Amino acid sequence: MGVPSYFSYIIRNYPNIIREWNYFMQNQMFQFHHLFMDCNSIVYDAYYSLDKDEKSDLSIEDRVINKVCVNIQEYIQYIKPTKTLYISFDGVAPLAKMEQQRTRRHRSKFLSELQNKKADWDTCAITPGTDFMRKLTARIRYDFKEGYKNIYNTENIVISSSDEPGEGEHKLFQYIREKNIAIDDTVAVYGLDSDLIMLSLYHLKYSKHIYIFRDTPEFLKSKLIFQNSANCIHFLDINKLADSIQTEMSCGAKNDRRVYDYVFMCYLLGNDFLPHFPALNIRTHGMGLLLDVYRLKIGNFHDRFFVDEKNRIDWKNVKLFIYELMKYEKDFLIKEYMHRDQYYKNKLKQKKMDEEERINNLPLFYRAEELYICPGQEEWECRYYKSLFDMDRVNNNNVKNVCVNYLEGLEWVHYYYTTGCLHWKWRYNYHYPPLFMDLLKVIPNGEYSFIENNKQLRKYENKCYSDTLQLCYVLPKSSFGLLSKKGLELTKHNKQYYAENCKFQWAFCRFFWESHVLLPHVQTHTLENWNLVLIN
Repeated sequence: MGVPSYFSYIIRNYPNIIREWNYFMQNQMFQFHHLFMDCNSIVYDAYYSLDKDEKSDLSIEDRVINKVCVNIQEYIQYIKPTKTLYISFDGVAPLAKMEQQRTRRHRSKFLSELQNKKADWDTCAITPGTDFMRKLTARIRYDFKEGYKNIYNTENIVISSSDEPGEGEHKLFQYIREKNIAIDDTVAVYGLDSDLIMLSLYHLKYSKHIYIFRDTPEFLKSKLIFQNSANCIHFLDINKLADSIQTEMSCGAKNDRRVYDYVFMCYLLGNDFLPHFPALNIRTHGMGLLLDVYRLKIGNFHDRFFVDEKNRIDWKNVKLFIYELMKYEKDFLIKEYMHRDQYYKNKLKQKKMDEEERINNLPLFYRAEELYICPGQEEWECRYYKSLFDMDRVNNNNVKNVCVNYLEGLEWVHYYYTTGCLHWKWRYNYHYPPLFMDLLKVIPNGEYSFIENNKQLRKYENKCYSDTLQLCYVLPKSSFGLLSKKGLELTKHNKQYYAENCKFQWAFCRFFWESHVLLPHVQTHTLENWNLVLIN
C-alpha cells in the first residue's frame, strides 16, 4: 500500500515522468532487460474482473488461477525481458505488516456485511498458507518454470511464491541488490503499491533505468486524462522522478542522498507500518511543509543529511528537522481542521449520495474525537493523548513509550526499504503518532539504534512466523473456513482475541477505508506461544 494517496500526488505533481510505450519505441534498439512483477494485485484483479454470470464447469478458484496466469503471460509478452523474469507473490510478512493486514481484512469484512454484499469467494484466501495459495503456487511454477525460459526468450526465470517469506516487492528489490544487475540495464517493475516508488528511488544506485508500470485505469483513477491511450500501459520513469524531486527540493548541487532524505521524510506522511501525523496531510499541505522545513534546516547546508554515507540515520539532523516541525504543528493542525470543515460543507451541498459514498465519508460527518481535541483551545495536547491513546500525558513514561516506539519505526522502515528486515517481530503498537513536541524529547543527539536497544524485542527470535500463525492472526472470524484443523483448534481456545463486532476510530482520517479497527491486542509473547503450538 505505502503512503496513502502518494501515487496520485506523484503523477499530479510530476506529469513529466509518465511514459507511454511509444516513448521507448523511438529507439529501435530499445529493450527491457529485466521484468520484476509484484503479482498479488494481479490475483485481486483476476477475481474482480471475472464475469460472475458466465457459465463454467470450473470453480471460481480455478478461473481466478487461469486468469492470473493469462495476465502474467500478457505482461511478459508486452515487456519481453531479455535477461531476467522475476515473478513474486507475498509470503509470510513481518509482524509490522501483519498488523496492517489484520486491520484491512476486518474492515473489508465489516463493509461487506454492512452493505449486504454476498461474495461468491473469500478474497482472504489471497493470504500465504491457504489451500488457494498453495494451488496457485503449483500452477505458477508449472507454467513459468525454469525450463520455459526459451519460450520467453529470457536468460533467467525466478519465481518467489507465497511459501517464501517476505512481501513480494521487498523480495524482488532484495534480488536487485544481491544479483549485481548492470547499472545501465533497463528494469521494468509491475505493481500497484506506492511502496514501489519509494523502493525504486532507493535502488537507482543499483540500476539507473527503472520504470514502474501499471494499467491505465489506475492512472485514470488519479484524474489524469490520456488522449488516444485508453488501452495503453503507462510507465513511471523513476530516474526522471528522482531528478524532478531534487529540482523541487532546491538544495543547491544535486546529490543522490537528497533523494534518500526525501523518502525518509515521506515516512512522516504514513505508510503500512506507521500512521501519518495529523498535522501533515499529503492531500493538503503535508509535502510542501516538509520540503520547506527541509530546505531551511537541512538542505541549505551541504553537510546535513538524514541518512549518512553508510546508510545510518543521523539522529542529530532528524532532531533539527523535528524541532522546526514542532513550531508549526499546532497551526497546521488548525488548518487541517479548516480543510476538514470545508470537506464536510461540500459534502452537505451534495444532493445525492449513495450508501457506499456515505459510508466512505463517515470520518467527515462524525468527528467527536477531533472536536474534543480542539487544538485552538488550551491543553489540547493532553486531550490528544486522552482521546487517541486513552493515556494521561502527565505520565511521561506512557508518552515516552509511544515516542520510542515511533522512532523505532522510523529506523525499522528505513532499513526495511534499503537493506532488509531489521527484525521480523517489531511493530508499532498504536493507531496514532506522538506529538512532535514529545517526540523531540527522546531523539538522540548522536549515533543510536533503537531496535538494537529494544531489550524486549531481543528476547524473540529474529525470523518470520509460520504461515498458519499469520492466518490465525489476520483473518476475521468469518474467514476461519480457510484455516487448517490446527489453526481452527488454536482460535477455538483463544476466542477472547476475535471480535464479534468491530469498533472503529477515524479521527483525522479522510475516508472510512483509512480508519483504524479497534481489535483485541495480542501480545508478542502470546503470538510466540501460538507459533510454537502450530509448528510442533
